[in-house]
Amino acid sequence: MAMAIVQFTGQVSTLILAMVLSRSLGDDYTTYTAAFSIAALLFLIADLGLGVKLVIDVAQERSTASSKLTSVLFIRGTMGIVAILLTLTIVVIQDLPSDVAFAYMIIALSTGLGWIAQTFTSMFTAYERMHYVLMTSLVERAFTVSISIALVLLGYGLEVVVMVVLVGSMLYVILSYTVCSRLIVKPSRKISLAQVKEELKGSAPFAINIALVSTLYAVNGFLLLSIVWGMDGLEAGQLANTQFYIAFNLVVSLIAVPTVFRTALLPVIARLFGSSKEMTKLAQQKVMKYMYTIGLPMTLGGMVLADQIIALLFPNYPESATVLRVLLPVLAISYFGTGQGSLLAAAKLMHLSTISSAAGAATNLVLCFLAIPVLGPVGAALAFTVATLVTNLISHHYMSKRVVKLKVSEIIVRPTLAGLGMTAVLLLLPWDNLFLSIVIGVAVYFILLIALKAVDQDDIDIFRKAVNRKA
Repeated sequence: MAMAIVQFTGQVSTLILAMVLSRSLGDDYTTYTAAFSIAALLFLIADLGLGVKLVIDVAQERSTASSKLTSVLFIRGTMGIVAILLTLTIVVIQDLPSDVAFAYMIIALSTGLGWIAQTFTSMFTAYERMHYVLMTSLVERAFTVSISIALVLLGYGLEVVVMVVLVGSMLYVILSYTVCSRLIVKPSRKISLAQVKEELKGSAPFAINIALVSTLYAVNGFLLLSIVWGMDGLEAGQLANTQFYIAFNLVVSLIAVPTVFRTALLPVIARLFGSSKEMTKLAQQKVMKYMYTIGLPMTLGGMVLADQIIALLFPNYPESATVLRVLLPVLAISYFGTGQGSLLAAAKLMHLSTISSAAGAATNLVLCFLAIPVLGPVGAALAFTVATLVTNLISHHYMSKRVVKLKVSEIIVRPTLAGLGMTAVLLLLPWDNLFLSIVIGVAVYFILLIALKAVDQDDIDIFRKAVNRKA
């Protein structure tokens, strides 16, 4: 629940801030989104899978926590400096206007501080103190979002907003360090270069997989900005990037649900895999069924109502509605694939998950270079959607061949029929009231689920046990 709240509040607060800034900053909002797009890609080198490895290592042997924390902080700090220098190189080579260059550098510095703070939150996770993750992230989000909105409404511009983002990141680091050092563990004062080398070597399998996945999420906006920038100039590139990220961020915020499930599912699946293959199969079948049942109506309903959604949230960027329609199938695909990577990891087949991610990343890059020059932000969206499909199909193939084979028809057929029925009703509605359409769509979908018996007695028993801890 703590991690779910972290994901939800983070995405919602970011959405609210984006809505206000898109209305108040005017053309400067495209610079703001472009700065984050470049930082998201360049700071992939600060990840290296170190957070995941830190959680696993410390959870297994807490006596190593202090020295490992220092080693990871050293590595991420060093890599963060490299990423900041790369940002400076881009600024100098492109001879950007001073206000744009300032925004790019401040956002880069803020992103580097964010990676330092996330090192401490990894330690909270390793000690199973997720409420500390919740507490520190809520403080940072509340400060950054509220102060930014207040100052923008008072008439301040982009330079002040990015400085607030930087101060919020500094606050995040200070608070995370304080909580970690006082309530969890203090970083050791001595840096062991031997352990730094060991951490880098041990994190390689995680780094490769995470880098591939992260690249899939970060590279499209960067390539869109760069390609359109080269074809039509900086302003056109920033505008295309903004049109893409408005829709992309909406979709990514909804992918937070399976992300939380994956985090919680890993230890459960690992235990089941070691004791009972049948129970592993049952758990994975149910998880994928429930998640697909949730994700599909968001895809279909969102595609029907995309124009109204964008008009409500980002009225200055109506072109983003088409981008949103192209991206929305990612929800159904991602929700269906929930837990496949966790199951492969539990079966010690992480290399197969890496192969899946590599295939998706390669597909994404090829399609970006082919589609962006022709379709612009829609091309970037198309590349991401197809790449997500490729990644999940290959993961499912490996899971079926090497771990457990599921009954896919039992997962998708009845929810799909219910979703198509809901879509037909939404298309026939005679009004443009978004909220009423959503209410009716949800009601129709659940009525059809019940009518089609998509929820069986096993599902009811599982829900009862989830609610009643004594069952």
